[in-house]
Amino acid sequence: MKELSSMKKLEYSYETTASSGSKTEDYPDPPNENSFKTSGGSKNGALVGKGEVIKVNVKWADNDESFELRNKAK
Repeated sequence: MKELSSMKKLEYSYETTASSGSKTEDYPDPPNENSFKTSGGSKNGALVGKGEVIKVNVKWADNDESFELRNKAK
């Protein structure tokens, strides 16, 4: 996990047609995991549609990456 040794902050945001959000996590010490997850619920019951694309942006150290999440066909 050498690539995360200098990481002090992780920022991410997401956007769907139903909602959007963002979060910042600070790390006084380098993280010892290379996967990050979040969870939550919607008070109003908003759901991501079956064919919807979730746009994600992640920033850490001197890096910035954007990508899209899609449901994988079964």
